[in-house]
Amino acid sequence: MLSAAVLFGLASSADPIIGGQGKYRYQYMPDKLAFPEGTNATNCHGYAQDSAGNIYLTYQPDHVNDNNCLIRWKPDATGAEWMTGGGDELCGGTPHGLKVLEEDGVEYLYHANNNKKLTKTTLNGTVIWQVLNNFGQDPKAPYRPTWFAVPPNSKYIWLADGYGSNNIYVFTRDGHFTNVTYGGRGTEHGKFETCHGITHDPRTGLLVVSDRENHREEHFNFDPESPNTFTYNHTTTMEGIQRPCNIRMYPELDGRAVVPALEGPVAILDNQNNLLSVVNVSALIGNLGHLHPHDAMFLPNGDLVVASWNPGRVSYWKWLQ
Repeated sequence: MLSAAVLFGLASSADPIIGGQGKYRYQYMPDKLAFPEGTNATNCHGYAQDSAGNIYLTYQPDHVNDNNCLIRWKPDATGAEWMTGGGDELCGGTPHGLKVLEEDGVEYLYHANNNKKLTKTTLNGTVIWQVLNNFGQDPKAPYRPTWFAVPPNSKYIWLADGYGSNNIYVFTRDGHFTNVTYGGRGTEHGKFETCHGITHDPRTGLLVVSDRENHREEHFNFDPESPNTFTYNHTTTMEGIQRPCNIRMYPELDGRAVVPALEGPVAILDNQNNLLSVVNVSALIGNLGHLHPHDAMFLPNGDLVVASWNPGRVSYWKWLQ
């Protein structure tokens, strides 16, 4: 069990800022992930990484001095540039969840925007398709989508309506709603209180829903060939993690997973989803505005990047192997 001192301890200002425990300790690197000059990020939301190792971030700009929403860094977290192919068509509203998927040798980004907007783009943001407003679901249901799951072995993608109905909607990769809906609001398994993120777990073949206000990760069986299966498998809860926003898994890193929690910590899990380490971002660098971790991602070298919601901040954490 991790003690409260471990979970919430602070480094002195004269020391390197280091978080985590045991083999999984990380040092904050303030010179990494610099924004392009002129960025005004109200909220930082979702990460992705392409096959070349480039790092992508989707964020909500202030729409006054900054109308961009998609940044790409080189694999070493330098050389930031805006991906401007989508313009206002992509960046209007509140850009939120981001996923990358390779299809027939080409990589695409899937964007969920809280303002009732779903978009598939190229890596530079150029729009392939976009679905606005009601797409055929119950028009009486609230709707503010948050994230896609994009299983690589399926022609279907799964949308979490985390700020709206708490439903999970199934689409085809070309943006057509299959008329299949799961979830809804509740506390029982298969129901959600802010189904904020949804992710395909390559370790198990399951879909995992970050059920934020039920304080859990919910794991579901699904059929890659059909939208008609979404059955509860099991639940993961984590000590010290109350509001999990997302989960990402890395078979190539011994099966580890990372979970950012909106109240401040980022959890490192083993390949069985047991807690290995906690980097309490808000306690360590909250004085710099990094208060609410919203997404987190491992890089191929095991380093960690974190996006914090409001105010919009990003941070790079070097793994002290």
